[in-house]
Amino acid sequence: MKPTVSLITLIGTMLTASVTYAQSPGSILGFAGQVNGSVTVASTAPGGCPTLVCTTNMVTYSHCYTNTYWKLVCTTNAAGAIQCTNVPVTVTRCFTNTFPQITCTNVFQTPTSLTIKETLAGALTENASCDQLSALFTSNGMFQASLSLSVRTNDWVGTHMGIFKILDGTNVLAYGSLSGVDGVSTASGGTCAACNHLEGTLHGVVTSGPLQGAKLTASYAADLTGVTCPSSDVPAGAVMMTIQGVGVIPCPSRCFGFPGF
Repeated sequence: MKPTVSLITLIGTMLTASVTYAQSPGSILGFAGQVNGSVTVASTAPGGCPTLVCTTNMVTYSHCYTNTYWKLVCTTNAAGAIQCTNVPVTVTRCFTNTFPQITCTNVFQTPTSLTIKETLAGALTENASCDQLSALFTSNGMFQASLSLSVRTNDWVGTHMGIFKILDGTNVLAYGSLSGVDGVSTASGGTCAACNHLEGTLHGVVTSGPLQGAKLTASYAADLTGVTCPSSDVPAGAVMMTIQGVGVIPCPSRCFGFPGF
């Protein structure tokens, strides 16, 4: 008789062998780091609500067409005999039509806001006293974010949203989305028009390493250290950003149909 192995025992062994974490599943860990880098403006465009402006112009349209047809031509020769033959005749006719044409376009009349595309990138280092996801940060870790801003031009107050990646060389350690506010500080006692400040919340997931699958939720705050407010230019340049939040290690997958799973 061939030896048999319990199906449930086998599946349990496979699951145990395939899931290995540096921390126990379900653990909530501190996530804290600092980004030292720069903000680069990629493009700017008028923001706010455009006005539909329509103009009417008279347009003249001309078209010619050519038609060739056969025509019977008869002649009388010297002997008095009539000879007829078909010859091709080409006729060209042209016509011209003038009509009003309405053209409409969106115009930002005296815009007071801008839509800005920019990137935020820099070296990411852990806050050793607070961060518990040390396996996520490496000595050459990089934080990259692509942001879309909608801000007013008098003090650069507005909102931003975008996506981010945490990289180890070309290896993506984590990615996700982020959104927040520009030009104001929500902290107690913060200034109302801090053109060199932005802050918000990010949500992401770890994609590689021993913490793969961990969910990240954190707040961030950044200051453009070379910008003096008020500023007539779009705030950009050197940036210092702090990130503080939590990472949650996922629970193991459960198989349906088996007791205890």
